[in-house]
Amino acid sequence: MGSDAPEKARLIIVDDEPVILNLLRSVFDGEAYSVLAFPDGRSALEAMESGGVDVLLTDKNLPDIGGLELLRHAKRIQADAEGIIITGYASLDTVLAAMQLDAFDYIVKPPKDIFDVRRKVRQAFEKVRMGRENRRLMAEIKERNGELERALSELRELQSELIQSEKLAGIGVLAAGIAHEISSPLFGVMGLAEAIAEESDADLMHGYANEIVEYATNIKEIVVQLSGYSRDAGREYHGEVELQQVVDDAVRLVVLSLAIPLSTVRVVCEGSPRVAARGSELQQVFVNLVKNAVEAVLEHHADPESGAQGLVEVRVDVVGRYARARVIDNGPGIPAEQQSTIFDPFYTTKPPGRGTGLGLNIVYRILTKYRGTVQVESTLDEGTTFEVRLPKIEPLSDES
Repeated sequence: MGSDAPEKARLIIVDDEPVILNLLRSVFDGEAYSVLAFPDGRSALEAMESGGVDVLLTDKNLPDIGGLELLRHAKRIQADAEGIIITGYASLDTVLAAMQLDAFDYIVKPPKDIFDVRRKVRQAFEKVRMGRENRRLMAEIKERNGELERALSELRELQSELIQSEKLAGIGVLAAGIAHEISSPLFGVMGLAEAIAEESDADLMHGYANEIVEYATNIKEIVVQLSGYSRDAGREYHGEVELQQVVDDAVRLVVLSLAIPLSTVRVVCEGSPRVAARGSELQQVFVNLVKNAVEAVLEHHADPESGAQGLVEVRVDVVGRYARARVIDNGPGIPAEQQSTIFDPFYTTKPPGRGTGLGLNIVYRILTKYRGTVQVESTLDEGTTFEVRLPKIEPLSDES
């Protein structure tokens, strides 16, 4: 047998009466475990010290080391070892002492049924086996839990990176349109600055300077909104945000990026619900939803001769314990068979180069992160409604 073969479990029998010792030894012939028999406690202890013990079957009264003391040593050597005490002098004190040592069983000598001893030894071995198997399973579960926790941590980190990368991918699209909005006041600033340089009238110069300040303020507001959208949510404070403000900022970014009139998107708010989230991530949600709605509407109503007018509306209100925002459009609608897959990664109806297919999946991920939901209702040629719900923060009561 190779050295890697598992060792047999060990039964150690101790009794100073040769007849009893031989009888007990013969009962366990042919068992799957190793059986060692000793006439005294000292030799049994040496065997346990050198090779271990799984079950100890010992007489209580021995000429050197008593059976109870021997059981103490067995527990020291192998914490999960089981012991069965045999004695010809049954007493309550002996039973209590055996119980204190967590003995598996207690047998009066001579046993009435020798095969009952074998049954009890087998039960003791089964208890040892089950205890070790339970510990092995617990260690395995602990290891698996550690692996799952590490995997979950990596998944959260990956999800955060995915959300940020999709946001950065969208910045290019937003910035292209916003650049036009910035260029107009920038040219105004440059023109007025040149006029000031050539102007000698103090009143006119003062007027030009005020206009420059207004243009610069507009540019600053655009840059602040865009930088707020691009902010890494991992570095942003997770606090309370006003849902209406988030929607207003998102709508303004979309309007600027697509160079459309602000009146194209109507925002209607009933109340000012606050939610617990990072503002830049919620802004990303509504930039995606509003931008998709506006682009769908513009494309669907592109024919001026049709007489139909595109409409995008964002309604913010409160429903029970939730803050609700609905992005409503009268665009082409979404086919019923596709509505169950629109939140899947890489789903898109846009042609190649015009979208990553991650926008709605990111919307779903962000809202799930904040215990929110997103649902869609859509009818072909009539329009689509995306409904977002987030747990609202209840205002503090004025009552003391």
